[in-house]
Amino acid sequence: YIFKRKTRIKILNKKAFELATVKFPLYVRDEDKEIVSEVMAVTSNLENGQVVETKLEKTDLFTIKKDKNHLEQKFTMPAAREGSIIEYSYTVTSDFYFNIPSWEFQNIDYPCLWSEYQVTIPSLLVYIFNKYGVHPFSIDKADEGHAVYLLTKPADQRNPGMQEETYSINANTVKHRWVMKDVPAFYVENFLSTPKNYIDRVSFQLDKTYDGEIYHEVMPTWRKATEDLLKREDFGAFMYGDENNYWMNEILDPVVKSSTDMLQQAKEIYYYVARNYTCTNHYDRTLSATLRDVYRKRSGTVGDVNLLLTALLRKKGINASPVLLSTREFGYNYPGYPVMDRLNYVVCRVSIDGMVYCLDASHAYLGFGNLPGNCYNGHARIISRTDSASIFFMPDSIKERRFTMVNIINDPHKKGSLTGSVQTQPGQLESYEIRTAIALKGEVKYFEELKTAARNEADITNTWIDSLKDVEQPVKLESEFVLKTGDSTDIIYFNPVLWESYDRNPFAAAVRKYPVEMPYPINNTYVLMMEIPQGFEVDELPKMARVSYNGGEGSFEYLVQKSETLVQLRCTLQLKKANFDPEDYSSLRDFFAFVVKKEGEQIVFKKKKQ
Repeated sequence: YIFKRKTRIKILNKKAFELATVKFPLYVRDEDKEIVSEVMAVTSNLENGQVVETKLEKTDLFTIKKDKNHLEQKFTMPAAREGSIIEYSYTVTSDFYFNIPSWEFQNIDYPCLWSEYQVTIPSLLVYIFNKYGVHPFSIDKADEGHAVYLLTKPADQRNPGMQEETYSINANTVKHRWVMKDVPAFYVENFLSTPKNYIDRVSFQLDKTYDGEIYHEVMPTWRKATEDLLKREDFGAFMYGDENNYWMNEILDPVVKSSTDMLQQAKEIYYYVARNYTCTNHYDRTLSATLRDVYRKRSGTVGDVNLLLTALLRKKGINASPVLLSTREFGYNYPGYPVMDRLNYVVCRVSIDGMVYCLDASHAYLGFGNLPGNCYNGHARIISRTDSASIFFMPDSIKERRFTMVNIINDPHKKGSLTGSVQTQPGQLESYEIRTAIALKGEVKYFEELKTAARNEADITNTWIDSLKDVEQPVKLESEFVLKTGDSTDIIYFNPVLWESYDRNPFAAAVRKYPVEMPYPINNTYVLMMEIPQGFEVDELPKMARVSYNGGEGSFEYLVQKSETLVQLRCTLQLKKANFDPEDYSSLRDFFAFVVKKEGEQIVFKKKKQ
């Protein structure tokens, strides 16, 4: 195919300077690659009442290798500044007719006045069109035509008499024209997996080809993709032929030691890889080097690390297979048929005594049997001769629970002060995030940042963390703090939700066109046990509240009571699912508005009369 693009942009202010850097992909396979030609780029500026044009020099074109199948062409528009009009065009010539470029009609953060895509497809090729986004086409038409195409029939290697031949064929064509105008910018809101899933665009998947005589089905199947992947040296060839993997015994003999329990062996192998290999790229589904080179370097991509893990487990006789998936930020992938460019990640699936464990050794602080949150993006595929199947990692399946306990007592040594302690136990995924943050920042800096999260100006004096190194258990954060109430004041206003509160609605926009996609369901509990400040009594107490959301899909409870000496509060927030349709947005926004308002209410303490 021949792909031509022309773009014109006016840069209104410096926030849009990034648009002056142009990047586009090129596909490569073996010795063949897509060719760029007719690159034209010019920047127009108004200087002293005259339009001054600055053209791109050929020496300013750069080609960057992304991986073995992808290059990136890049250039930066010259003399771009506020008020500039930049215009560029280029042509890509490709033999990879299965790889017709998709087209985005909408841009992140920038509106578009006119976006048009024309595609002429001969009847020799049958494509499936996929339309994404919510905005309708201003123009959507298809005109029939006719053209003559040259086809090359390769030589038959099994029959020396059948030589390569080229012949012409008359074919009907359909010219598709899609236009969107005045397209608003796509603004990335809270709790959206990735704009890729929702931005206005079209993409193509080759379904059939015609050789002049019959149509051939070319739509890939998972069965065929699995067969191909298991033959590839950069993916699964190691799984069914380990005659060259004798060197793995150098690893396994000291790692597994004398353990005979298969689950314990799997854990020892997993932790060996997780603790001794550094992941340099978390977005690569294949091997960038041989397994032995990965072993020697002690580093590599997520594909290197997790495929090495899979190989070591299999070498020990443990049923392990790679699982291909797309992470949340990379977009959804199709369960029905494989599109390899939509898969950017690989993990390891282990089956032991009827139990299944999914492992990712590229993250050192995850723990055995856990995956990072961005892997929970729906469809994934087990790649195996015997166990190949589709599985689904859904955010709703993540069982995170966060519990916070706050105790506050009167300071017996200092009048007008309260001392307290807070204990927080997050879920497994949040514990992984905390461990990772502490590894990057150190405990001191991490807890310094944590101090700013407290309400009522609590002065945190001591902090510590339990189970930091036991990655199979949630961490436990503990802090001690001081609250100064003041000895001379007659009234104390106190917010009892010191930590874990929503101080603003996470859903600020009045309307939303796209789903709400939280990383996992919410299950938070906050408990407060507080001595009434010495010399004071409760004057006002927030009212109790119980609210159910959407027929039981969520709930919020605010239960508070007082005695002569104590105030007790139990606050729970639950959402039983992670994803909500746009139609649910208004009610979800109202639900959180109530939560924010309620958690912002204060207890009023009044000094006792003498």
